[in-house]
Amino acid sequence: MNSGLLDRTALEEAASTVARYLRPTPLIRSSYFSDLTGADVWLKLESLQPTHSFKVRGAINAVAHLDEEQRKRGVVTASGGNHGLGVALASRLLETTATVYLPVKTPELKVNALERLGAEIILHGSAWDEANALALMEAEKNDLAYIHPFNDSLVMAGQGTMIKEIAEDKSSPEPDLIMASIGGGGLISGIISATKCYLPSARVSGIETLGADCMKRSIEAGELVELDRIASIADSLGARKTEERPFSIAKDYIAELAVVEDRAAVEAAFTLLAEEKLLTEPAASCCLAALIGGKISFSKGETIVVIVCGANISLEKLQGFRTDLSI
Repeated sequence: MNSGLLDRTALEEAASTVARYLRPTPLIRSSYFSDLTGADVWLKLESLQPTHSFKVRGAINAVAHLDEEQRKRGVVTASGGNHGLGVALASRLLETTATVYLPVKTPELKVNALERLGAEIILHGSAWDEANALALMEAEKNDLAYIHPFNDSLVMAGQGTMIKEIAEDKSSPEPDLIMASIGGGGLISGIISATKCYLPSARVSGIETLGADCMKRSIEAGELVELDRIASIADSLGARKTEERPFSIAKDYIAELAVVEDRAAVEAAFTLLAEEKLLTEPAASCCLAALIGGKISFSKGETIVVIVCGANISLEKLQGFRTDLSI
């Protein structure tokens, strides 16, 4: 598999495809986080996508590239929830069917949302990796198209379309730094590729939560490292191992990679809710935790765009994390 950056042609084609189905998400300035950090902090609200996560971008781009015969048979994927929602919506928009394999502990909120979109749901395993193994087997057995959540160039290119939106947003200054969370690595790969294309002077930094930090451990080891288990509440980041292409892109091009504790991610989520009235998953708020916790390097006055990547969580669930972590 090609381990390099996505090229401009792939990114432009993805942008054209995604724009047919999705509106650009808002990019808003946060006075609170700007005052707190001394930087000029902007929030890219992927949490306001129809599925409340950026994942729908890559899903639409991937499903749109299937031929008519593949769409007739339907698509299969495995997900911690957000990618499944993206594939389910993409399948509805593009008139095919979706079967989504989920870990057994997937939050009920995500399961219910998938059911409303008409997806067939199969619960299997304790983590995404186990659900994914079964999804791959069933897709091959039934000759169905399989949409990987992060190791797919079409998915990566779809995720990168948010960067073109940032570059074309004339209401905000050009960013010096873009921050995004890392699960399997599809988002960061697409963002890095698109940033090199559209905003070449900007840095890209990635954030993981402790216990779901397979990318950080892999880069430190110089090879792919598989976690024994996911030991983080950030279930949207719950891949035990990244893959070669996302690993290669992150290893070669990421400016910084930080890891924050669950406690910090949850506190940042409550701060974001209190100050900006935005409810987000810890998998998204971990970026703000790294920013205000001094985990990422930046200079005063720099323009920083934080990708608020998902909001598929209930307030009750977030409060439960706070109780469990004794915050």
